Amino acid sequence: MVNFEDLLGDDEAAVIDPRDIFLTLNRDKRFAFPRDIQTEVMKAWFKLRDQRDTVIKLNVGSGKTLVGLLLLQSSLNEDAGPALYICPDHQLVSQVTEEAIALGLEVVDDPRDAAFAAGQKICVTTVHKLFNGRSVFGVENVKLSIGTVIVDDAHASIATIADQFRITLPNTHEAYGKILKTVAGDLKKQSHSRFLSLEASDPRAIMEVPFWAWKDKQENILKSLHEAKDNNELKFSYPLLHEILPYCRCFIGGQSLEIEPICPPTDLIRSFFKAKRRIYMTATLSDDSVLITHFGANPKKLPDPIVPVSSQFMGERMILMPQELNPDIELPDIRKMLADISKKENVVVIVPSKATSDNWEKVADQILIGDKVTPGIDKLRAGHVGLTVLVNRYDGIDLPGDACRVLALVDLPEVSSFREAADMNILADSKAGLRRQMQRIEQGMGRGVRSNDDYCVVLLCGAKLTSRIKSPEGRQMLTGATQAQLELSTNLAKQLDGTDIAGLKKVIKQCLERDAGWVKVSKKALLKAKVGTGLSLDPIAVGVRTSFDLARIGDHPGAVETLKTLANSLNDDDAKALILVREAEVAHHIDPANAQKILLAAHKLNQSVLKPIEGIAYQKLTPVAGKQAAAVQEIHRSRFLEAADRILHFKSLVDDLKFEPDTNNEFEGAIIEMGRLIGIGSQRPEIAFGKGPDNLLAFSNGDFIVIECKNGATSEQGISKHDLGQLGQAIDWFEEKYTKTVTKTALIIHPLKHIGPGAAMIEGARVMTEKQLVKLRTALLDFAKALGDGNVLNDVTRIGQLLTTHSLTPTSFLQQYSVPLKHNKEV
Repeated sequence: MVNFEDLLGDDEAAVIDPRDIFLTLNRDKRFAFPRDIQTEVMKAWFKLRDQRDTVIKLNVGSGKTLVGLLLLQSSLNEDAGPALYICPDHQLVSQVTEEAIALGLEVVDDPRDAAFAAGQKICVTTVHKLFNGRSVFGVENVKLSIGTVIVDDAHASIATIADQFRITLPNTHEAYGKILKTVAGDLKKQSHSRFLSLEASDPRAIMEVPFWAWKDKQENILKSLHEAKDNNELKFSYPLLHEILPYCRCFIGGQSLEIEPICPPTDLIRSFFKAKRRIYMTATLSDDSVLITHFGANPKKLPDPIVPVSSQFMGERMILMPQELNPDIELPDIRKMLADISKKENVVVIVPSKATSDNWEKVADQILIGDKVTPGIDKLRAGHVGLTVLVNRYDGIDLPGDACRVLALVDLPEVSSFREAADMNILADSKAGLRRQMQRIEQGMGRGVRSNDDYCVVLLCGAKLTSRIKSPEGRQMLTGATQAQLELSTNLAKQLDGTDIAGLKKVIKQCLERDAGWVKVSKKALLKAKVGTGLSLDPIAVGVRTSFDLARIGDHPGAVETLKTLANSLNDDDAKALILVREAEVAHHIDPANAQKILLAAHKLNQSVLKPIEGIAYQKLTPVAGKQAAAVQEIHRSRFLEAADRILHFKSLVDDLKFEPDTNNEFEGAIIEMGRLIGIGSQRPEIAFGKGPDNLLAFSNGDFIVIECKNGATSEQGISKHDLGQLGQAIDWFEEKYTKTVTKTALIIHPLKHIGPGAAMIEGARVMTEKQLVKLRTALLDFAKALGDGNVLNDVTRIGQLLTTHSLTPTSFLQQYSVPLKHNKEV
């Protein structure tokens, strides 16, 4: 038998050009030649291959799996192995493995395979396998070397990495109780009432451990965790965090606690940190900051991404915002329409939470969450399912072709951790917060179009989501292709202005039935797309990561200076407040007194941040100067350019005014915003100053309403002793701050209007139940619509009449939107 390989000769140079490698492979016949876009990318990378970190941006459907495999094989042929292909989940591992076999490449899925270590075969595995406290690659030392690593769909791996570098303990865990006891005194100083809710295991209660308590009590905290380090809850996360606990943040909730570092220290997996080549493959999303914050790439040495010229040519998307077309279209109308469409087409709805998914149970053919996601996606790929609901999955899901012809995103994405919730509470109205939301929205919008010849209708539903997308700042944060498709959709909306749900369904049908005019215009729209060439890095994210790395090596002065410079460069008060808190955290390591001064400066900018040790002096709420109508005129002229924007904003506000568990923060935020929009003084004393009621309203005539929000209460026996006790304490606080002679009314927002067992009656107290809340929601929307009629905003007298008509004045508000507190269930 002839050994043909002998004919190559000993001095034959290895083939290292990725495209040449492709041509030498014994591949499946479907791989005739690389596409132009693949060749363009491979040539560009080949020139940059000696760079430690490189970024490749390719839209889905561009064949990036083939590109990634060939780049790894090129590195193996050049002795830059072992070669590792990292996927966000097992589903993608299977897809990559199948493609590698079809290409004629040898791969393994076990990093301990000797052929991987020897640089003979590519290993394909998950990000979870690489980044965990018992990684087979080693933690803080190298067990398995990596020469070249591809991180495929890097953005989709972020959630997994964050989970791996986070300690989560239930309130039943012994360490939970020990840590809570250790920091109890410090939490009480932040807010005694919220601490009581923690002790009562209230799922709505979440408190951040002040950074001074966290650092100064590290010995006891570390001991509590170390004693349980082999428990299931800690064995994969504790080894990653035990050495950097002082640079972590701790949040204690009524049901669980979370400990999370400022940024994931992925460099602890030394084989990843020391890899000769690290290649990040992403879709053409607009924010590249995660490459620095989560993968530790050096922003000063990261070259511009490889973005092929044709990258803007993605699949066809008809993007529609029903509430932009007609603010009167409600979610139940959309739900009914999608259920009807799903009889013939696969419809996928992405919702932010399990609670939201409950509203879809009656029309959904499957609701996918946790372990149900992968088999549910397989069903969609296999054929017609109907209507599928995905819970909080905006990335890492591929729905090509008929697997998804209509995709709906409902409401804004929700946060996935206590830390993220705390930061978003500070950044809610800032550009930094908007950037985070827009990235997740764009990831979600891309689920239904997975190739250049794919098509999908995308519906963006919910007043808040629509407002974010419509805002000029939000739109600029999207990629060129998405902006081009949104511009087309905006022009389409002008033609459909005021259409009802039937008109919306009709235009969707035109896309699904491949209307020739729509297909032509949609493809033409993408020709206008601007291709981003450089890296898009958020200076806040980069600055926080830089300071984190400096602090970890003991350079606290350098870390403080980095954050100080960053804070001084910011014009956004909310973002600046967040950075000042990070600065205070680091400063505490070297100058605790100065750290408190920095924190005080942060609190003056945003009252949602931690309160300094000495606390904050309460600032009395004064009624808005002048008449209520004039205050309405001023704020609405400055806030809203168009009547439609006002209506959308009010819709998003009333969407948060609902009786639902675990929504108290959103509810209280909506109450304070309502106050501002109807021209009265508005405050959240308990959040801002650590004591007092949930909300405080001050009308222009000097009347006050002291409010406790219990919209998440589930009691069936009446308003509990605990809840009414808090209202009583709020009244005592008010009388201490304002004296007893000031006119005030105690108001509790609660599903029930009678007191429960053991609860004490509060004289003059009133209740806003579901019935009154519905009336208030309706009145606020009607008021918003009326302000948009003609030149109403130019006429203070007319505004005053509208306030009276909708019972938003001090003489009628309480009478219309509350009832007296009852002793028992009598009507």
